[in-house]
Amino acid sequence: MRYWGPIRALGGWAAIMGIIGFLFPSLRESITDETARNGVLLQAVPFVAFFIAFLLLYALLIVLVARTYNGRIPNRAHNPILSVLIAGILLGVVLLFQPLHIVGYRYGFLLLLVSTFGFILWSHVVPKSARLDMNLPKIAVLQHVAGLIAGAAILIVLTTSAISANTPVEPYGVRQRVWDRYDDARKAEIRDLATSDFNNVEIPFLILLNLFPAVLIYFAVREASGAFVGNPGRIGGGMTSARESA
Repeated sequence: MRYWGPIRALGGWAAIMGIIGFLFPSLRESITDETARNGVLLQAVPFVAFFIAFLLLYALLIVLVARTYNGRIPNRAHNPILSVLIAGILLGVVLLFQPLHIVGYRYGFLLLLVSTFGFILWSHVVPKSARLDMNLPKIAVLQHVAGLIAGAAILIVLTTSAISANTPVEPYGVRQRVWDRYDDARKAEIRDLATSDFNNVEIPFLILLNLFPAVLIYFAVREASGAFVGNPGRIGGGMTSARESA
């Protein structure tokens, strides 16, 4: 029942905004006055409705996560994840304003956006008190191994998928009509340049970008794997000891 209140309030209003966003274009087309129908305010209503719905759903996610994990996550798991998200924000800002390559801007914006949303979400989660953290056992070697394996798997899967999706293809950023006019020698030159730029610049950016979710997974799995190695300091664990200490 503790989840029903925010789901009903935030989720309900988000659903209403979504319905407005879907239905308003049809209602707008029924307006006979073309000038009014094409007005900026009426054209913007669906976008505003969907944007409000997204914000409400994001706020609902924050509430649900906070109510689920408040006081259950050790500082040794909470603080590193928060630090990684802050690092993602800072690096995203640097990549956005660096003058070296447009690739940095492309991926820097995504990194900044995701890290900012992640930071806002995670900063609403209250970790266990430092006093309870002192009573936790040390992290076992198997926990580090499990975290490293999970992080490496995420890094490989995400990087491979990103490379596959972003591999340069014809016409390599050139207009199709212009590309069709080039001879084979010119096409080969552009192809080699695009491939070299992708291998030497874009792939390192993709690896760097995907390191952030991989590191987050490492910390999460490292702590959660305590459930399987008999470590009571896992995420969501230690509640009994917390009550006893109280």
